[in-house]
Amino acid sequence: MKKLKWWFLAVGVFYALLATMNMYFVLFNPAGIAANFDFPFSTSGNEVRAFVDGWAAFAFEILGIATFLLWASRNPRRYVGAVWALVWLEFTHGVLDDAYLIARGYDPGFYIGFIVVHLIIIVTGVISARAAETEIALSWASIPPRG
Repeated sequence: MKKLKWWFLAVGVFYALLATMNMYFVLFNPAGIAANFDFPFSTSGNEVRAFVDGWAAFAFEILGIATFLLWASRNPRRYVGAVWALVWLEFTHGVLDDAYLIARGYDPGFYIGFIVVHLIIIVTGVISARAAETEIALSWASIPPRG
């Protein structure tokens, strides 16, 4: 269960750092988003405001995931199933979305870097969850029958 605990902690801290950075731009420096992205549209006030309002859902989502992962690390055995949900989110909201953004003309170097991070999280999550599931199955197998 130690692998899974460390996976929850490591990915939780990574998400917390992403959430902190995103929340900073959403809550305190929305104009900083326009300065740091090469948008394929005008970056006047209304366009940036609309983008930031949409981006806020992502920022709050990763904050929620971060806090859940850190909390789940306290009792990883109980939350093995959550790993599979996060692995699927990493693939769809991570790998596929980043590939979509590359196809739409955004900076490939930046998004390929994040695809690599998503794949690392996916692979280590699968390895950790499988190890935990095996450990759980073995612990159940060692319980003597009643009677």
